[in-house]
Amino acid sequence: MMPGTLVKPLVRVPVQSTLLDRVRDLTGSERVVALYASDMPSGRRRHSSEQVREWIVQGVERLGAEETRRWAQFFYGHRLLDLHGLVTPQIQQRHEQRFPKRGRLNVADQQAAGSVCGDSMTAETLLRNGIPAVNGDCPCRGTRYIPAFYDEDCGPVDMLCPIHARAEIRRHHAGYRQSADQRDEARHTSGHAEERRS
Repeated sequence: MMPGTLVKPLVRVPVQSTLLDRVRDLTGSERVVALYASDMPSGRRRHSSEQVREWIVQGVERLGAEETRRWAQFFYGHRLLDLHGLVTPQIQQRHEQRFPKRGRLNVADQQAAGSVCGDSMTAETLLRNGIPAVNGDCPCRGTRYIPAFYDEDCGPVDMLCPIHARAEIRRHHAGYRQSADQRDEARHTSGHAEERRS
């Protein structure tokens, strides 16, 4: 052995995760919440990806990972109910208590969307992305069904709750997409058969 080649045993130093790694571990809604809680300015301006990542990580450190996740589920639940015109006064009040500055929330939402588009998510994060929760009494009252309207022939018609019947809605959409793909394939195949006949 050459002199000077003996060294101390190798000690593995844990590698610090980069800002990008930490951001990719967050869902879109978690990034919205983190940006809202951070020092991000409320004005609509362009910021570098690196700066947005720093604010996201800062917001998570400020709220804590569990609280960020909980707020994010309430935020997403409010959004789903709002899209269907189902937000109750109680849910709206709690949403406004959590996010009193509506303009700031909009800016955080836009910056988070850009972050998701540019930085994406890990496979594990994608599995929990889009999990909603209700901060208050859900319009379905835990039944998974919400009265939609009354039909004289059918009687009361219910809709699936966008929060508590989410898995069922996704299965329905997946089945609809599959049957639409099958219809397209049938049309495509029959079109080719007609071309061959002529």
